[in-house]
Amino acid sequence: MKTKKTLACGIITGVLFSVFDMLIAMSTSPMFSPYSDLPIWKTPPNILAGVIFDLINGFILAGIYTIIYNGIPGFGWRKGLNYGVFVGLFRVLMSSFSTIVMYNIPLTLVVTSLITGYIEITILCVILAAVYEKLK
Repeated sequence: MKTKKTLACGIITGVLFSVFDMLIAMSTSPMFSPYSDLPIWKTPPNILAGVIFDLINGFILAGIYTIIYNGIPGFGWRKGLNYGVFVGLFRVLMSSFSTIVMYNIPLTLVVTSLITGYIEITILCVILAAVYEKLK
């Protein structure tokens, strides 16, 4: 039964990941478009790869959540909030630091990605925790 819960949570989280990524892209495009000439961007972006990777990320998030579930402090959605803050440190913050070091991208864009990414991952993990509790 735990495998079915993990798969269900992975699918839901992966789909929401794709939806959130699209919403973030649409809402931040006015800020990013003046820098579209930078040679690091794919034009157009590979949307299919993005959706596939979001689904894979959803399964990874759900799988790790179920494995470390008992060690995450809190109950219900608060457990998801704690998990999101923790995951955000590794997924979003470290990625932002690497971006600053490796690419000549305006700091405004890095900070925007950091903030939106951290909010996204935290919300996803709260939803993941809520869904997992419902299926429990």
